[in-house]
Amino acid sequence: MKDYHFSAVLPQHARVSIQEILKKYLVLEEEEISLYDAKNRFVAEDCKAIHTSPPTDVAAMDGYAVMAEETFDAYDTNPKYVESFKTVQTGESIDNFNAVIPFEDVQLENGKIKIFQSYYPRQNVRSQGEDIKEGEMLIKKGEFLTFFDKVYLKAGGWLNIKVYKMPKVAFLPTGDELVDRIEKTEQLVEFNSVIFSELLYQYGFEISVFKPVSNDLNILKETLKKLLDEFDIVFVNAGSSKGDKDLTHDVIQSLGRVAVHGIAIKPGKPTVIGEVNGKLVIGLPGFPVSMFFVLKEIFLKAFFDAYLLNPKEKSVMAVLERRVGSDVGAEEYIRVQVENKDGKNHARVLKRGASVISSLKRADGYIVVPVNVDVVEEGSLVEVKMI
Repeated sequence: MKDYHFSAVLPQHARVSIQEILKKYLVLEEEEISLYDAKNRFVAEDCKAIHTSPPTDVAAMDGYAVMAEETFDAYDTNPKYVESFKTVQTGESIDNFNAVIPFEDVQLENGKIKIFQSYYPRQNVRSQGEDIKEGEMLIKKGEFLTFFDKVYLKAGGWLNIKVYKMPKVAFLPTGDELVDRIEKTEQLVEFNSVIFSELLYQYGFEISVFKPVSNDLNILKETLKKLLDEFDIVFVNAGSSKGDKDLTHDVIQSLGRVAVHGIAIKPGKPTVIGEVNGKLVIGLPGFPVSMFFVLKEIFLKAFFDAYLLNPKEKSVMAVLERRVGSDVGAEEYIRVQVENKDGKNHARVLKRGASVISSLKRADGYIVVPVNVDVVEEGSLVEVKMI
């Protein structure tokens, strides 16, 4: 008789199980690529500035470089003439001068410049090393490479950079009812692959999505074996619960071992973590919101910790607009909208159903209610993890 009971493990136990399997076989290789090609990648080395930027004191605008002291006491009714100056363009060295006067603020008369106000030392000047100093740490090993990190690296003298090659992962939907376009009432559109792809692509994973396969034990077994020959990690979507047509657990168990079946999270409880042919196989829940949070809070969190990666995820603090109840014994992920009112962020709770995909579309982020908390009171200051 099939066992329909869940013995859910704590989220941290599930993450550790993932890490233990990964560390047995998966080593992240490094590759050196052009900075211009380094999109959605994690840096594989500490990067320090190769040179100083600016390399010397430079003009912050087009004009005349002067000694500021020679402009003191100049004003509209008492203009002064300055004989010693240098014509400069923006970014050009000011040599031994210490201020720059814009072209439009002076008159040129007989080889001298006539000024009508005083200028202070360093005015309109960018100082040597103002942005970057040689030897300064620009980005540390394991950090996610953002848009502005790349700008910073280029300014610091980097053209190529070592990054990690992320794993090749396969996404296999299951279910006879799944189609790309509905033609019969018993059909459903398969769109979880879009969530999966977008979420993992932003961190550089090499992703392949496959057509849905039938809920047939033998077909699933053969398909999984083939995928494991080619991919580092396989994700099987749907069939992870304990119904009669939920076969992911049985398939993994027949080919290898199941480490976890059921995680104390909400949504996302019916998740399977297993090992087949020495590789990680994860059975993801069929409900889209559940799948999203299993990927975000269980798999990715475990993966980043295992390989000491910093994804630089953003969060904000906000005031909870209404009281929220939660089940003790499960870590819950509650979607919220964030609105700034009178200079304070306020978090508005959205629908909590595991199948309500619109709640993810409308959400700015989510709050995590710990396993041992049953109520978060209205007015509480909470951390909102941005989506």
